[in-house]
Amino acid sequence: MLVRIFYYLANLFRILPKTKRLKLLDMNATFFVPINNHYICDDLIDISKQNREPELYQWLNDLDDGSILFDVGTSYGQEASLVSSLTHKNLRVFGFDCSLYQSHFCALNRRLNHDRFKFTFAAVGAKSGELITIEANSDTHIPLLHKKNVTYEYECMTLALDDFAEANKIMPTHIKIDVDGAEHDVLIGASKILQSPSIKDVFIEIDHHNLGVIDVLKSHGFKIKWQLEKAQNTDVLFSKEI
Repeated sequence: MLVRIFYYLANLFRILPKTKRLKLLDMNATFFVPINNHYICDDLIDISKQNREPELYQWLNDLDDGSILFDVGTSYGQEASLVSSLTHKNLRVFGFDCSLYQSHFCALNRRLNHDRFKFTFAAVGAKSGELITIEANSDTHIPLLHKKNVTYEYECMTLALDDFAEANKIMPTHIKIDVDGAEHDVLIGASKILQSPSIKDVFIEIDHHNLGVIDVLKSHGFKIKWQLEKAQNTDVLFSKEI
């Protein structure tokens, strides 16, 4: 009986509107609105109200013509979709994420926005080709498995940004990193990029226990352009000293 009820509900939801177009500064993009993911819905509301990380979105909006952005931890593709909408600037955007759940929505949003950005499913880290275990929260409550949201594990291949850049013969001018504690490994795997004269800015959302990455960026010749303290982490934009 339960399966039959859900079957009819699923067919009902198929005919309801499922996309939302958002305009933010000069950027605009269409997003899939998943009824079963309150996190994404809440995030889309914040973006539409321009309450979500205004400094970050202003930085993305102001990227120079011809910029190449590596978006590490692209989640459901919110920033990649918006910044790649600036088609008059001839930007190239590459997203990376290792979340099964969020990557599904990222792929949908990429398609909704005419495949304007590239997306690679991988755990960006210090080395390429390692198999690591990802622990994830399903955002789904199944009482038989867990009293709250069910957690699960899966294995994913690692990818160093230096290897990706070399294999694809591309060098980013800007990098955005939002990886919930893995910032240091991402920077280790991008040491050649950080030393390149091509790189201009690096934006990182840094967990408070991982603030040592600030010294890592400074050792590569970056200086802090602006810094925003938040409850759980710190947003920092680094610019290359010339």
